[in-house]
Amino acid sequence: MKKRVTIIGGSIAGLTSALVLASAKNNELDFEINIIDEGKADLNLVAIYNTPLFPKGIIGKEIIQNTKEQINSLLNVNYISGRVDEISGSKGNLKVIGEGINIESDYIILATGANSFNIKGLGNIVKEHTLISKPNKIRLEYKNRQEVKEGIYVAGIASGVTSMVTTAMGSASEAACALLSDIKGVIVTPHDTPTSRK
Repeated sequence: MKKRVTIIGGSIAGLTSALVLASAKNNELDFEINIIDEGKADLNLVAIYNTPLFPKGIIGKEIIQNTKEQINSLLNVNYISGRVDEISGSKGNLKVIGEGINIESDYIILATGANSFNIKGLGNIVKEHTLISKPNKIRLEYKNRQEVKEGIYVAGIASGVTSMVTTAMGSASEAACALLSDIKGVIVTPHDTPTSRK
């Protein structure tokens, strides 16, 4: 069974969600993943000193590049530069539309950050982000396991977590696990052992 997933946002949250999904690929489940990104990630401007397993002082651009390499070692992902203007349809038949973008998906993950959200078609889901000290930051309203609408999940800072790489990664992992659980109909957490990928 192959599931089509579109991830909107290519910074650490979007990439973490993609990595979790890619790692869950097996003989029964495969993915076609599109990551759409405008190239405006705040991560491009920082160095990281407080995230486990990252080299001390690694710059954001290196994190993005290294994570893409890790994803691509598990699954070929389509990276698209562009902006999404509208989402329509329902789970299993979602449409992602933007300039030069017209993608059909079974699922969507919104990893759009806390600066703004101008995608039409999801109603009034933009709320004030209360865990960032800077003004005019937003989060997206969701229910249950970060589900904005059936088949559409929010990940990273856009979910309302504190603005740190580690919290964005945790939220993104949860969004991907929620998506996997929806596919299987039971709680799913992908795990590996030292010998599972030999």
